[in-house]
Amino acid sequence: MGVGLRRIAILGVPIDNLSMDETIEAMDRLIETEGFHQVATANVDFLMKAIGDNELMDILHRCELVLPDGMPLVWASRFMGTPLKERVTGADLLPRLAELSQRKQRRLFLLGATEQHSSAAAKWIMSHYPGAQIAGRYSPPFGSIDDMDHDYILDLIKEASVDILLVAFGNPKQEKWLAMHRSRLQVPLCIGVGASLDFLSGTHARAPEWMQRSGLEWIHRFYKEPRRLGSRYTNNALGVLRHLSLQMLAVSTQPRSSALSRISLFQEDHALVVTLVGQFTGPLVADFEDALSEIDESYALVLDLHLTTSIGADAMGILVDLSIRMRDHGNDIWLVGMRPSLRRLFRSAFLHERLFRLAPKVADALRRIDAIALDPVSPITDVTASLPGSFLKEEVSQ
Repeated sequence: MGVGLRRIAILGVPIDNLSMDETIEAMDRLIETEGFHQVATANVDFLMKAIGDNELMDILHRCELVLPDGMPLVWASRFMGTPLKERVTGADLLPRLAELSQRKQRRLFLLGATEQHSSAAAKWIMSHYPGAQIAGRYSPPFGSIDDMDHDYILDLIKEASVDILLVAFGNPKQEKWLAMHRSRLQVPLCIGVGASLDFLSGTHARAPEWMQRSGLEWIHRFYKEPRRLGSRYTNNALGVLRHLSLQMLAVSTQPRSSALSRISLFQEDHALVVTLVGQFTGPLVADFEDALSEIDESYALVLDLHLTTSIGADAMGILVDLSIRMRDHGNDIWLVGMRPSLRRLFRSAFLHERLFRLAPKVADALRRIDAIALDPVSPITDVTASLPGSFLKEEVSQ
């Protein structure tokens, strides 16, 4: 997970703004990098589940890549003024990864789906990309994540010396299984692919290309499986109306300023204070990223927003990444002086997540930070009580 302009945030979920070609290039670089890297492909159903599942939301925050597998996310990004380059689906990604395997001898492991579908998907890969390297396959019995023989699966993967692990358990099981074993999986690229192996095997036909391009693939899938998908699509539609529409409305109703946007910084004893003036989007996000490229996570970060007129989804993306970085080092991001339109935006965008702390003024935040530095285990009076919001990290009051 890294801080960068390539991400926007929709309902608190960071979405990478990459084309398919850029995605393949980024994944190949991850394979060359030591360590574990998790990739998720997110659609509206994914986001709706994450809203009510803190564990899943935290996993998405820590994924190296979260790809927009759904046209509604692309449409929403355009409406909010930070357009995603294109939809990057798991079903479209798998043939490209097979081509990468053939071209650079990357070793694939197919985990999940039924044995019949997994075998058919492997045959499709080898028939279309004869030089691809399938290091192994395994289809565990269907059941809960607690009933799986984890040691057996991990041993299979380890023995196969895998570069790319494709996990087809369905969301959120596949994401949680990967996160559960991040310390034991010696695989540089691990991707939750959902039903993509079924599509690749030919047992589940995809919609015609014109429906895929138009964002109507869901109609085709509903026609094929109305009983299974009816309630899901209904809940997703209600979720879009209830949650996503509120974020889009909050973004679109922010006041715009023609004044020059700018950034300034100063250092205190235990905090870095950043003042953002004007529209926090586009070029100012680039300046913000440059200014914080060498940030010392041992300092708290105070964002003075009293002169900030609007915040874009691209700025939300970088703030999510920064919040996780700071939290991993035992520190916080403080948002100061937020006008009502910005508070409405953060409430609609982050819902149940508590990624930030709030304070009315910079002096209040600095006083609170100094008190924490002097006595980190002692509860201090909550200076944010007058600014309630679901995105606020709760504190204990004396």
